[in-house]
Amino acid sequence: GTLILVISIASQSIPKLIDFYMRDIRSLLYIWFLIISGGHALIIKIYGEIGLVREPSRIFNTHFLLSICAIIAFPYVFYILRFTKPTNIINHIYNNNMDQIKALTSSRSHALAHIPKVVEQQQYSMFESLNQLDDILEFIDFKEVKADIISDMSRTIQNYIRLKPYIHTDFFKVSPRVRTDMSFKTLFDQFGEMERNQSFYEQKCFRLLNNNYIKLMEKGEFDLSSMLAGEVAKIGLTAIESEDEDLIELVIIRFNTFFRMAFKHAVGTNEPRNIYNLSFFYGQFIKYLVEHKKVDHVKRCFGYLRLYGVEIAKAFPRVPSVYFDVAAIAFEMKKLLEQIHHDRWDMEIQTALVNEILQVDNPPDFNKDDLDQGIQINNTVRNIQFGLALFYQSEGVEEFVEQIAKDILDDLDYLGESTFYRVLGMTEGLMRFAGPTFWEDTDRGNVNIFFTPNKDQIDGFKQRLHDLAEAQLKNEMTNKYQLTEVEMNLLWEMSRMTKEKEVVKVSTNVETFELMLNDLENIDEERLDALVTLREKLNFNSDNPKLIVTTSRQLAVGTELQIYGKISGKKKQLEFQAFAHLNTPNYLFIKVNDAGEDVPIDRLSSLTVKFRPLRQKMVYQFQSTLQNTVANSLLRTEHSNKVKIVEEL
Repeated sequence: GTLILVISIASQSIPKLIDFYMRDIRSLLYIWFLIISGGHALIIKIYGEIGLVREPSRIFNTHFLLSICAIIAFPYVFYILRFTKPTNIINHIYNNNMDQIKALTSSRSHALAHIPKVVEQQQYSMFESLNQLDDILEFIDFKEVKADIISDMSRTIQNYIRLKPYIHTDFFKVSPRVRTDMSFKTLFDQFGEMERNQSFYEQKCFRLLNNNYIKLMEKGEFDLSSMLAGEVAKIGLTAIESEDEDLIELVIIRFNTFFRMAFKHAVGTNEPRNIYNLSFFYGQFIKYLVEHKKVDHVKRCFGYLRLYGVEIAKAFPRVPSVYFDVAAIAFEMKKLLEQIHHDRWDMEIQTALVNEILQVDNPPDFNKDDLDQGIQINNTVRNIQFGLALFYQSEGVEEFVEQIAKDILDDLDYLGESTFYRVLGMTEGLMRFAGPTFWEDTDRGNVNIFFTPNKDQIDGFKQRLHDLAEAQLKNEMTNKYQLTEVEMNLLWEMSRMTKEKEVVKVSTNVETFELMLNDLENIDEERLDALVTLREKLNFNSDNPKLIVTTSRQLAVGTELQIYGKISGKKKQLEFQAFAHLNTPNYLFIKVNDAGEDVPIDRLSSLTVKFRPLRQKMVYQFQSTLQNTVANSLLRTEHSNKVKIVEEL
């Protein structure tokens, strides 16, 4: 009764326990011993009732058999208690399965491999062991036991891969019982492929691991789901060492599937931890590929990482917390690129891989305007790429340093010059002061993914970015406004005098342009002429219909003027027509049209200038002081900063 109770309770949390109990030799011997002893006692009792008493039999049953049962009862109960311990059940399943797998390499198994029924039973037994472990993993609550099951599944497949070359090829034909297995219900069209690459058992194991990865994520057991991904990486290493290309491909597919599931889970729960941990183990697997010079596989894996980085970046508006995972992916790619460089891979391959990390959050068909600008200002991926550039600069690989610098320069168009420099300063500070460890702990410890040992390269790379930004901005301004070198240098000098240090602001904001113009120094004749033409090219004069004129410096050459002036000592005000002949930053030169010979324009003490720009409906007026008469009918006047609107047509 005690045994029945123990087995019944234990079997509630450990499926298949009854099956193991019924196959246990010790248990079967003990049960049959009890049955035989009980039958013997029953016979003695019947004989006693009919008067056929056999004293030796009674003594044998009472003093011998009963004593033996009494002696071994409690040890056997303890044996059963130990037998029902989950870890022992798991070890029992694992050892039995490994015995079956090792038996496949024997000469006897090879001799029987041509018999379909034998092969079918062998395949079924191996699948049954995996299903038993999967069932226990589903029902058990203890994390340690779950970890043991995941580890045993992984060890099983790893040992199987090592023994696989010694198994007869006929064993890999998919039997009817395998085709009807619950894991293969939806794979009816892939059995031919499984037979070709001899992967039905690996597929079974991966299907179970995939299902459990999803379950563990949904239950919030991050440590176990991460452990499972780590075990798949170990399986991948075994496949690499065994030179099994088909299995390597299956491992890559499995990691990609994990990524898709982790991404869907993160979007639904706003939980980035699974992707963060998975990135590390995927990177660990790719590291094994790098160490074994699997170039094609590495290139494809980099492409997959870039793909998932892009998908995560796109999800930022919905799930802001997952954007850090893009940096985690970039960090793994950065580590791999450093190892690849140390291993001296072909430069063409390295160039392609560097291009992948630069696109991890900025694919060619993806518009960054869709992202919140907050990401651009605090772009953790750029920090990783910045650190990679420092590494290449320390190694003297100018080609990659320039490639990364130009990619970082793309942010200039989105952020603007001043914000770009501010972000660059933030990145510089992070790189300069970040240590190898973080001040908080994560699932992967306290490793600081933004740490760089190449701090001595920061100033050089920062200056390179500044120089590239200056060259790009100057080139854009020159092409946009058709500026000469002198004009561009003047515009750049004025932009450096602003608080924002933004050339676009000086070239598009007339108020800023006027303020900086007053602060310019060392204006020789060449620079003076350049300022005149620069204003015209920027359209900062009254010919611009959208410009509200505020200073006489903005008066366009050729504008018709109505001049009102007084001669000292006389009350009569003179009126005559003129036009703007030349407008420099220092003086306005006015050409008089019809003053007449009897009008002494050189004696005018003050002028009132009234004008209407050709393309505007505003009439402006300002007061000015006559400096002198340069030539006949040509006046030089001081500039006025108090131009006002007197009429609107």
